[in-house]
Amino acid sequence: MPLCRHSTSSTLPARPGPTAVRLSHYVVTRRLAPRSANDNRRPRAAPAWPWAIVIVAAPTLTAALILAQLI
Repeated sequence: MPLCRHSTSSTLPARPGPTAVRLSHYVVTRRLAPRSANDNRRPRAAPAWPWAIVIVAAPTLTAALILAQLI
């Protein structure tokens, strides 16, 4: 019958079932683990302020040494 919708052969391919969505697919960077308040370990990255003090102090000390040699 041409108008019968209950045919045994389907013309459409079967759709696959829903797949699980993985959060790791969307996460680009990892978050640091929480640390307790009394954890005195250094963080992974070294702080930049000691280097900044050395960079600022080096020309000052050099100028002081040059002036000390001139006097």
